[in-house]
Amino acid sequence: MLIHCDKVPNKKQSAVRKKSSGFSFAVYDAVSMVNAAHWNSILKFGSEFLHLNYLSALEKERPESMRFHYAIIYEADKPVAIAYFQVIDFSSENFSSLIETGSEEFQCFITNYIKKHVTSHILRTADKINMRLLICGNAFISGEHGFTTIKEIDKTLAFDALADVIYRISRAEKLRGKIAAVLVKDFYKETIKYSKELEEFKYHDFLVEPNMIVDIDWNTFDEYLNAMSKKYRHRAKGIVKKGLAIERKIFSAEEIKANAKQIEKLYNNVHLKAKFRMASLSASYFAEMKNTLNDKFNFVGYYYNNKLVGFKTTYILKQDVEAHFIGLDYEVNKELEVYQNILYDYLKEAIDNNAKHLYLGRTASEIKSTVGAKAYELRCYIRHRNPLSNRIIKPFIDYLKPTDWVPRNPFKEEKEGV
Repeated sequence: MLIHCDKVPNKKQSAVRKKSSGFSFAVYDAVSMVNAAHWNSILKFGSEFLHLNYLSALEKERPESMRFHYAIIYEADKPVAIAYFQVIDFSSENFSSLIETGSEEFQCFITNYIKKHVTSHILRTADKINMRLLICGNAFISGEHGFTTIKEIDKTLAFDALADVIYRISRAEKLRGKIAAVLVKDFYKETIKYSKELEEFKYHDFLVEPNMIVDIDWNTFDEYLNAMSKKYRHRAKGIVKKGLAIERKIFSAEEIKANAKQIEKLYNNVHLKAKFRMASLSASYFAEMKNTLNDKFNFVGYYYNNKLVGFKTTYILKQDVEAHFIGLDYEVNKELEVYQNILYDYLKEAIDNNAKHLYLGRTASEIKSTVGAKAYELRCYIRHRNPLSNRIIKPFIDYLKPTDWVPRNPFKEEKEGV
């Protein structure tokens, strides 16, 4: 069913500005309901992580706390944009570390707010209180994977339409419980001139950790090593030498399932180190991705003394390689530098697949820069729905903001600035 958008709600200005009367949109709650022909007609203009087969696999093995919405935006009945949404419920457990490390003023605010606004019954079950976050984008992958338009559309108006879609989804979500905040993620510099239109709808922009990306300019891994300065080349060879003690094994979907317990242990070793966790994945998620995407999704297990001590996952895209989740045994990592070997293995994988870029994602920016990754700034937009969510989401945003780190250049002088 199409919903027509004659006006843009929630504008800062007192006068509501009208949009093109030709805009309308359809919102679906499952991939199986989406008009595939209309959705696919927009895909060539945007992210490969908006392919319905990938979204279907994610939907099938979603975390329990997550749901999805899919929107197609039309102009004069022609599909002109698509948007992907994730709804995540955070329990008080997710926020506990933020509250514990918050200021005394912040903790007092939460206590007083609950006393004033929450019934005694809810107070007795406070550990089950949820905060609901609506995300336009993908919580599991850094970059512009939530909103794509055709080239011909006025992109400023497209973001007007996106704001309207979010407004309608937020209203529909009230049946399950109010949305505490809306997060629209992640935009590179070239898109910000359009995405800043969201500020007209009371969204606040903020920077997050940059996406670390390697430009692949080498035909072999040896060429890559030879492009390094003596210091970094010597270091890389030493790490790779240590990694010779590790056996790599490419897993099938069945082998992922067979090793599920150890995979989830290794995954959680890394996942639980995060100060704030969006959602937790299971081994069945990786198995489903492998089963659905075949050779476009790689799962490599790392063995030492016949024991699985690490893994890496990778998406093989048309022109790029996207590093995904990893798992580690940190004791073995100290001895054999498994993480650094995983980074170099990602480089080898990108080179072997003739990729133009290797996307290494957020976190550990300085370490990733030592293998040649450069930082690409990402900006998000957030809108709080009430005073409580405003105060709770603030430390969440603070954790997402970039931390100070020192960029490294591992290459010879002539490589700088390329």
